[in-house]
Amino acid sequence: MLSEAQTRLLRLLSTFPDTLEDAWDVPRELSLPGLADRLGVVRSALNPPISSLEKDELVHTRKAHVIGGGHRKRTVIHITEKGRNIAAGFEPEDKIETGGEIQGEMPALTHIHGREELLLEVMNELENGATIQVVGLPGIGKTSLLRVLAENALSEGWNVNWITVQSFHDVGKLSSDLLALGDGPKDIEAALSGVLDIAEKTLFVIDELQAVHERHKAEVMALVEALAESNDITIAIGCRAPSPIETGTVFKIDEISEDDARKLLPEGLEDSIFQQVISGLGGHPLALKLWQPGHSLPQADDRIQEFIRTDVVEKLPIEEITTLDELAASPLPVLADQMSNDEGVEPLDEAALLRWSGEELELQHLVRNVRRTMWSDDEAREIHSLAATYWAQRIEPEARIHEAHHRVQAANSESSDEVSNSLEDGIQDMLTIDSAAAAAIISDAIRILPDAHRLRLLSAKVAIERGEGELAEKELSQCDKDLQKEMQWRLLSARTKRLRGEFDEANKEENLVLEEADPTLASKIRLNRLILGLEDRLPGKTEEKTRDAVEKGISEVDLSALTANNRKAALVTIAAIRHSLALEAGNPEVAAKIRTDLATTASPNDPVIEEMSARAALVFGSDPTRVRSLISRTSNPLRRCALGLLLVNHAHQQNNSDIAEILATVEHPPDMGTTTARRLSAQHWYWRGLIDSRQRVKCWQEALHRFGMAECANAYIQLQHKLHDAIRLI
Repeated sequence: MLSEAQTRLLRLLSTFPDTLEDAWDVPRELSLPGLADRLGVVRSALNPPISSLEKDELVHTRKAHVIGGGHRKRTVIHITEKGRNIAAGFEPEDKIETGGEIQGEMPALTHIHGREELLLEVMNELENGATIQVVGLPGIGKTSLLRVLAENALSEGWNVNWITVQSFHDVGKLSSDLLALGDGPKDIEAALSGVLDIAEKTLFVIDELQAVHERHKAEVMALVEALAESNDITIAIGCRAPSPIETGTVFKIDEISEDDARKLLPEGLEDSIFQQVISGLGGHPLALKLWQPGHSLPQADDRIQEFIRTDVVEKLPIEEITTLDELAASPLPVLADQMSNDEGVEPLDEAALLRWSGEELELQHLVRNVRRTMWSDDEAREIHSLAATYWAQRIEPEARIHEAHHRVQAANSESSDEVSNSLEDGIQDMLTIDSAAAAAIISDAIRILPDAHRLRLLSAKVAIERGEGELAEKELSQCDKDLQKEMQWRLLSARTKRLRGEFDEANKEENLVLEEADPTLASKIRLNRLILGLEDRLPGKTEEKTRDAVEKGISEVDLSALTANNRKAALVTIAAIRHSLALEAGNPEVAAKIRTDLATTASPNDPVIEEMSARAALVFGSDPTRVRSLISRTSNPLRRCALGLLLVNHAHQQNNSDIAEILATVEHPPDMGTTTARRLSAQHWYWRGLIDSRQRVKCWQEALHRFGMAECANAYIQLQHKLHDAIRLI
């Protein structure tokens, strides 16, 4: 006769195919920690049933590589053919049949104990337009409860969109997650409108809301409040108590009862020991799962934290502490393969200290929080310094975010200048990779290094690049009087005016700076204005007066005082501008001569010349193959997007009926952290509205917002007129 624990284990193992028995890589769910997570029990509770089942030849164990679990092989459990035959005769388990669709990365469904009444109360609140909050201590089971809620909602025909908030979530990321789009609106009203379009019978789960960084907190909470106030949007929020937002029906998760706590612990545990465990740890699920025989049980008021400190963390061997600290210092979940030392991943997972999302891992938040309090200031700086050095050697784009985060967290007054310079040097790359993270990291740097006054300028620049004019103005206003006299401050101030729509004032301020600027800065300002003058328009032909103004502007650029390298870079920029003008004017001979002249100072295979040639072949020869080839070989996502939009424009000019399909292949900018990205994004939204008349107004409203954020005055005004005409036709 099988025990309840043996039956549940055998039933779960029977859901995995027998092809995994010889597989080199197996899912984590077949490892001891994975099975314990799925069954909702402590790791040690699996030992007796597995031993019995293995003795009866119903399961067998072996060593295998666990997907995402580091390079060391780990113990995994498989059901035997004999075990499958027995499992096939079990009474059918009550199974939730899902009828809805899932969006987002939902955590694995786990068995929860002692939450039946609470779950029923929460389910009773689940109706269209409801806002539900599940709050409680870290590790108390908020995510597990929300996951079961989502499963029940799916069974009732609801769609579920699951969002786990990370530290670097901003409004753009949250709206992208809510809408399951690569590019969600940054404007709160536009995001709300988009969610309303898909809100019917959809449950939006926003977990770990408290994790959002202070830099983005106000806007994220404003979006969540707007969602909660709608009578047509249904959301369930999970967050640590106290909640950062006052809305909806709040359900506080408390500790589970003694009877339910017993179900998490090993079968056959002596009553005296069980009472000691409950007396020491109460009914806190994570703490109970971390408990192992032999642990002492503190009696202090902060007994859970004290237990984790003294009996969990301090008893780990040094190699596991190293992995623990690396994860505790990390700003985001990581892959085991990205860690400097993944030797400790297996034992930390065995000890239930890790939290998984797909193949990405992080520390259980309660354990992470406790460990961070155990570091002295010097220890924390040393841990972050080692991490910064490690991430500096890695080549994946997100490594720059990790590196910058750790450099800032390791900083002190002695390293202030070095860290500030490092951030200034790397900010453009960071903005392209993850502008929300860049903004948060700069905000941390200002807090940690309050005397590094130039960081305010960098923070203002980041805000401007992200289209956050009011934040940029606030940062500039907090700069000291000496900084406010500098040209960089004045140029940033001019850009904030442009974001406010005060284009004449912005140009006046830039002109005043031009009169005082050195040749290098002056040429840079003039060239940037020429590029903006050429690109600040809706797709289509450039007006002749605009082309004439750009040509006149080129003649006013003085390159004589520039260094050789700066002069060469400026000449390439001017050649690119003139080539674009020749394409717009329909002059293939002039365009060809520009490419030939440029080739004398560079290779004919130079990427700039190659792109010019591809553009010319498209405009003058109606040949899109070279542009398509270039897109397939280009790693820069902004270049891919710009080239793709060229194909869309060409299809429009040729009245190509496949234009919608062509636009669908154009990769949208992955991050809105630069003005170039926002301009391309605005064009993308413009084309969507032009092609789809049903969504025209909504798409053009978003395009208008993004042109404004990209400092594109002409495009903004042109589209504003078109939008008014479109609205009148409704």
